[in-house]
Amino acid sequence: MKGSLQELGDGHWRLRVFAGREAGKVRQVSRNFKGTKRQAESALAKLVADVERQQVAIGHVGTLAELIERWLDDIAPHRSAYTIREYRRIITNTIRPALGGLRLDKLSGRHLDDFYRKLHQGGLSSSSVHQHHSVIHASLARAVKWGLLPSNPADRATPPRPARSTASAPAVAAVQLLVVEAEKTDPVLAIAIALAAITGARRGELCGLRWSDVDWSRRTLTIARSLTVVDKQVTEGPTKTHQRRDIAVDEALGAFLARRRAEQERYAEAVGVALLDDPFILSRSADGSEPCLPDGLTHKYQRLAARLGLSTHFHELRHFAATTAIAGGADVRTVAGRLGHADPSVTLRVYAHALEARDRELAGMLGSAVLGPVDRGPKPDEADPPAPAELESAG
Repeated sequence: MKGSLQELGDGHWRLRVFAGREAGKVRQVSRNFKGTKRQAESALAKLVADVERQQVAIGHVGTLAELIERWLDDIAPHRSAYTIREYRRIITNTIRPALGGLRLDKLSGRHLDDFYRKLHQGGLSSSSVHQHHSVIHASLARAVKWGLLPSNPADRATPPRPARSTASAPAVAAVQLLVVEAEKTDPVLAIAIALAAITGARRGELCGLRWSDVDWSRRTLTIARSLTVVDKQVTEGPTKTHQRRDIAVDEALGAFLARRRAEQERYAEAVGVALLDDPFILSRSADGSEPCLPDGLTHKYQRLAARLGLSTHFHELRHFAATTAIAGGADVRTVAGRLGHADPSVTLRVYAHALEARDRELAGMLGSAVLGPVDRGPKPDEADPPAPAELESAG
């Protein structure tokens, strides 16, 4: 790798290092230096070595605000509209006003730690502050990949750990009651509750289900898309992990789905319209063309739960599917696949409490197998009768 030294006068020098070509253009790193010629030559040799080890940013560095905009443009095609909206909200409200004007090569871990501390002192939870850190870290990681930074300053920051929360889930009896009561007044909500509790699918994934996703011969349900509503605009896109998954359908759910299809067909006939070739499963329109929306499901579920005296929200049905499966002995990888977790470690982290309960059951089983059952002493009706003296004293 070549370097050049240019004397600017009065002990000032310009150091330049050739750093290759990109899109037909020469890339180089320039630095100004003050000192003797020998010192400038040593500085040039060090700069050449740093460029060779990719420890120097190459090209226009810019500010954090500029970087984040480029990063958002780059990831937008691969994220849901809702996710991008949330990123923009965080960036616009807090990150850009506090840090947006900083040059990337001047941004330090100290800047970020000060920023996180102020957010926390301002009332944001540890989880919310950590979301800010995730956005900043991801954008700076892209800057490193693009050669704008030699390393990620966010790696040198210490964001607060997000608080570990236990995923709560309604009891089996509560879910059964919700389905039965919903069937009386709102069959669409009833099938939504059943699907959520059995498949563990997210709200948007449920709303995006069409009848073509049901394979009656294989008894599977394919989850391949998700509905998102952003600024009253409904979009149909991929799932959160951009992966489709096939979920086994048992006989009971299959019969429930068949009844829902028959109801939909009868409704269309009564209104005098034809169903679409591929209608939405969760739809209140006669032809099945208009899907239920995620927030609508949430609100109707909450009203039903309140009427029944239950404290629960719709997302807890997903937790119900996971915890019930784990309690029933399903392995974590299978549960992760059903929920659509790209990484089973997410399932392990979120549902650790359910796994702890399973571990206690396993401990008892293994302990009995190796050491035999524990002798807990005679039961009360098997104990020796009291001696006559004891009877007399008791009288």
